[in-house]
Order: sequence, then structure tokens, then C-alpha cells
Amino acid sequence: MSYQYIDSNQALQEFCQKIAGCRYCALDTEFVREKTYYPVLALIQLATETAQACIDPLAIDDFSPLVGLFESESMLKILHSPSQDLELFYQQFNALPRPLFDTQLAAAVLGYANQIGYADLVNRVCGVQLEKKYTRANWSRRPLSRGELDYAMDDVRYLIEIHDSLTSELEKRGRLDWLKSDFEKMTDAQSYQLDMTGLWQRLKGVQRLKNAALNYADQLCRWREQVAIDKNRPRRWIMKDEDIVDIARFKPSSHEDLAQIGNLSADYIRKNGDAILQVLRRAEKIDPADYPRPAEFKKLSNQQQAIADCLMALSRVITEHNEIALASVTTKKEMDQLITGRRDSKLCSGWRYEMLGQHLIRFLEGGMSLSCEDGRIRY
Repeated sequence: MSYQYIDSNQALQEFCQKIAGCRYCALDTEFVREKTYYPVLALIQLATETAQACIDPLAIDDFSPLVGLFESESMLKILHSPSQDLELFYQQFNALPRPLFDTQLAAAVLGYANQIGYADLVNRVCGVQLEKKYTRANWSRRPLSRGELDYAMDDVRYLIEIHDSLTSELEKRGRLDWLKSDFEKMTDAQSYQLDMTGLWQRLKGVQRLKNAALNYADQLCRWREQVAIDKNRPRRWIMKDEDIVDIARFKPSSHEDLAQIGNLSADYIRKNGDAILQVLRRAEKIDPADYPRPAEFKKLSNQQQAIADCLMALSRVITEHNEIALASVTTKKEMDQLITGRRDSKLCSGWRYEMLGQHLIRFLEGGMSLSCEDGRIRY
């Protein structure tokens, strides 16, 4: 099926009107994020049962027809591993496409490799080997070549066929309902709103900090994020993680002290030193009761570790029986949390609980035992 290149408000409106009655809408994006905080949306690829298009967002300023499609409950939106695309749509349009179907998650539930790539899935389901020639294309450059546009369109032209194949198999195996809550969570706007209070948790080297030092790091992370947003520059351009950790540990009180931190240049300190010191002074006034608290990690005892080994063995048996990769269902960390009494992970709700979590809890509560018969674990 040929595709249309859309680079005007009128063309977008006409195309969206033409496909408004379609049941399916496959979506993907190309974006650039090397020099900005916010990704620059460079291309939107779209395919339905009847039409396909490459939409040029750099030439369009009225996306209301597309947002209307996003919000159409009668049209299923099909994407592959869509977290970055959804974040981009939310930032750009303050809207999320729903209802949604993620082919990567659906494939995982059917026993394909955990987090299978799109090209591998196309090959396995459609028998097509995708071209990799333009993986490093500059999508913000104009004009894009025909080869680049064809390559981009490959990211959506097979999604409806993949959806149909995966859905058929999910229905046969009684697993289609498993995914509904996961898909709904993907289109929850709260998932894409910035939480300043948790930025320190993603800081490389944060495990070296505690108490007041962790408080300083927390406040520096918030300052860096806000500056990055205001200037629309990558946060690493504002301050590197290792510099935040060093400043939090050594608590400089002057430009001279900042100069002792190896990675900070004289020019950087001249431009940012006063702001950094002000952040630290504000942090000093925070009540220790309000300092960030790392999740308490309890090292498993020898007995608990033995139980963890049993849970892992049981998990492997159950997921193998269900022909699904263990990594698609749970992690060792979540199993350890069960042992220490926590019941708030993904393993304790939805299809993961139905398939695996309830059996692990039964084992922990003494309602199930393991045995070995004919070289296989039985439960």
C-alpha cells in the first residue's frame, strides 16, 4: 500500500477525516533528542486498514485532527514498545492515544523473547526481513529521502497484521484479558507527569549518599531539572551526575570550594556557582525529618535465601509450563519482596498474580510443596 506525505494543516485534516471510520491505527514516531531536554518530534508514521501516511510535524501547527483520532474510543491504536512515543505525544499534544495495544507486551505474554524488537517480531510473524540502512538517519533534516521515508513507514505498515496474529493467539490461549489493565496504565496521563521528588533515585552513584548528603543531592537534582527545562537542554549539559554526587558529599560553601571539585571548570563556576551555593543553603534549612529516604534494603538471611531459590525454581517451572519467558512475568527483586512480606509489586495483581504470584504466595504460606520426579520439579 502506498503512503501519503502530509506537510500541511489542510492535508492532515483531510487525511484524518478520511480514516476516521477505521478500526485500527498503527503509530510510530521519529524524534531527535541530542541537544534538547524535550525530544523534537520529527516524523509521525500512521497506518490504518485503508491508508498510510508520513506526517511532517515540522511543517504543521494544528494537530487537533490527529488528537481527535487519538481520543476516538472506536479506533484501536497499535504501537510497539510505546513508552517513548507516548511520552512524546503527551508532551507535544497533552493527549495520549487510546485505547492502546502494545505488540511487544502481547508477544511477551505469548512466550516470545522478553522485550522482543520490532524487526525480529516482523520477521517471525510476517516473514519479512526489514532494511536497517537508515537506523542513524537525521530525521530533523529536510527534505527526507524516499528511502528514509520508506524505512520509517516500515515501522507501522506491519503492525496491524502483527496485531491480528497476536490477538488470535491470545484469544486461543485465553490471555487477551490479561493485558487490558497493562494497556490502560500505559495511557494514564499521571505516568508521564514529572515528579521532582523522585529525581534523586535515578542519580548514578546515589547509593554513596545518605542523610544530609542525600538531601543536598535531592535539591541539586531538582535545580538541574528545572534549569534543563527552562533552557530546553539535556540535563547532563547543566550538571553531570558525578558532579552532583561530589558536591553533595563535600558541601562546598564558596566558589573556591567548588573549584576543588575536579570536573567543574572556572567558566562553569563563574556562570553557575552562585545558583549552586544558593541551592545548598536552602537545603540546609530542610528539616531532617523531610530528607529523602532510600527504600530500606533488608539482606536475606540464609534461610530466606534458600526460600528465594525455591521460589525461583517454582517460577521457572510455572512460566515454562505457560510457555512464557520468566523475565516477562517477574524479577528476582519482586520475589525477594514477597519473602520479606511486601505485596505491592506487579506480581501481586493482574495476570502476573493469576499465572504466578498466587502460587508463590501459597508456597510461602505453606499451602504448596515442591518435589522432584523423573528429573523434573513438581508442585
